Amino acid sequence: MSSPKNICIIDDDKIYTFGIKKIIKKYIPHNNVSSFENGKQALDSIQKNYEDNQELPDLILLDIDMPEMNGWEFLNEFEPVRAKTEKKVDVFVISSRIKDEDKLFRVEWDEKVSDFIQKPVEIETLKNLLS
Repeated sequence: MSSPKNICIIDDDKIYTFGIKKIIKKYIPHNNVSSFENGKQALDSIQKNYEDNQELPDLILLDIDMPEMNGWEFLNEFEPVRAKTEKKVDVFVISSRIKDEDKLFRVEWDEKVSDFIQKPVEIETLKNLLS
């Protein structure tokens, strides 16, 4: 069994976030899950955790279209924090707009994103991400 992971969900869709949290708690227990409605809230929390020598997320599930700070803006602002730590933080872009054919738009983000996953996220996909 793998060790518990700190999971960060950044998505303004409260129903999706509620559902993902339920799935994680039911099928992949013993993980710590935090959620934020936009990239700014998440970035502020992550930066504070870093400054306070607290654990950064192991895995981030990131939506793209959000108010205040979208997913791409979050990635740009998160990079300096990520670069300061030796911890590997996997970022998965989760969106209903992701299509397998969208290779061009992915190229720019390949180094910052572990993978692009189409919504709705399936239980098996989550299990694989967390194993």
